[in-house]
Amino acid sequence: MELFTYEEFVQWVEKYKILPFSEFVPEHPSLTSAAAQNQWHTNDENDPWLWRIQIAHDGAAAYGKFFGPKAAFIHTDFFALVRTALSSNKTVDERYKDGLISNAANRLYKVLSENGNIDSRNLRKEAGLNAKEDKKDYEKALVELQNYGDVVITGAAKQSDHEAGWSSMCYQPSELWLQSIQRNSDATSVEQAKELLKEQLSLTCSAKALTYFVKKLHLK
Repeated sequence: MELFTYEEFVQWVEKYKILPFSEFVPEHPSLTSAAAQNQWHTNDENDPWLWRIQIAHDGAAAYGKFFGPKAAFIHTDFFALVRTALSSNKTVDERYKDGLISNAANRLYKVLSENGNIDSRNLRKEAGLNAKEDKKDYEKALVELQNYGDVVITGAAKQSDHEAGWSSMCYQPSELWLQSIQRNSDATSVEQAKELLKEQLSLTCSAKALTYFVKKLHLK
């Protein structure tokens, strides 16, 4: 099946709960594999490139690099469980004290918590990671925070009204994003979250895809 409309895309995310942006999960659908190839970068309502931001704006799914450097969509009603499994219900501060995240990631999260939704260019500047030699640390720290479910991608910011294209992605602490779309972010136990995740994913995933998610979400 090819996805031709945004509404069909939202329905797929609701069905599969986790839908990768690209094909990195074995035997599992993705947006790039499902969307009609001639629709990309048309800049109209049926452009899948724009859907990735619209779905976060609409509150239908969280969008971010939750699996290593790879982006995925997680249905909003499923996201709190995923975040619990990824973070083991530990806060960023607790993980920093335990040596589980870098100093750069901790600095970025403090800026995000203070500013809420902020674009990448300003986030890097506010965190004091604007030097050329800090670029790798900055990018790695952003991925770290997303891999724990602490941060989501919420949009893209133009550099100026006179320049075409998007200049940088926008980020927000997932807790604030859930509040902004009026969704419940109450924590459940790590054990219960993992049990519910495995149960739900087993309904829609192939054996290979389920094995992938079990490993990445630490469901064993």
